[in-house]
Amino acid sequence: MSRTSKVIFWVVGAAVVLSIIYDSFYIVRETEQGVLTHFGRIAPPVRQPGFHFKWPRPVSKVYKVDRRMQTMTNIPQELITEDQKSVMVDGYLLWRVVDPILFVEAIRTDKNALEKLRDVYLSSVGVVVSNKARDAFIGLGLEHEEFDLASDQILARVAPVALENYGIEVMRAGVVEYTLPLENRPSVIQRMVSERARIASRYRAEGEEVAMRIEALAVNEHEKLVAEAHAEATVILGNAEAKAMELLGEAYREDSEFYEFIRALDSYDRIIDGNTTLMLPADSELFRYLDSRAIPNRALERDE
Repeated sequence: MSRTSKVIFWVVGAAVVLSIIYDSFYIVRETEQGVLTHFGRIAPPVRQPGFHFKWPRPVSKVYKVDRRMQTMTNIPQELITEDQKSVMVDGYLLWRVVDPILFVEAIRTDKNALEKLRDVYLSSVGVVVSNKARDAFIGLGLEHEEFDLASDQILARVAPVALENYGIEVMRAGVVEYTLPLENRPSVIQRMVSERARIASRYRAEGEEVAMRIEALAVNEHEKLVAEAHAEATVILGNAEAKAMELLGEAYREDSEFYEFIRALDSYDRIIDGNTTLMLPADSELFRYLDSRAIPNRALERDE
């Protein structure tokens, strides 16, 4: 063997030895778990994060399983609802591997996991949506109870299958978007506009009815308060008039002549002013007190 051949032999040999040594070690990161196989058969237990040894290939091979939560989105499909109408549904899954050995045994890689989960999700959504009418999802209100119920039903179908068959825990599943095919949108949108207009009219009518009831209550309350105030004022006025009559009666009993004189002066004050001219006969009752001789002595005494 020539010198050159020997050099090549030793270089190749060294490379093979280094390759075997390199393939005998592997590192599992903090976000992973390792599943080791010997001649294609899984060798428990699960390898935790750290530095590990194994037989070089083809004897042993390690599968590293991501244990973080992962999402699967963009799963559109066209389905037929219970009332035989086409809809476009797009959804999502939130999942993670909880049984690495079962996961590797069943599907090996994350790429295969996405394909399996996609198939399970699409079949579950097909069952849920096909048992509901289209209007259950295309609602007019602010709440989406049917929408949330459909998501719960999808999760109830997907989660057991994924856990039992693939070692995958599906934590959330649902519908991201529920839309109409392009050819159906104009008619449905017009129907929704008409329905909203009808609901708005009903709300306005109910509001006007409530306003009328409030106004009627206010009017009744106003009339009640006015009536109570009028009744109270009448009582007060009656009491005042009674008190006044009582005082007048006492004054009349004390000095009837003087009382008549004061009343006559009040009458003069009401009917006579600076522009009034009276034409009275001499024996007129009004004229009686205009004569100083008819003035009661008590009044004269007070003037003095």
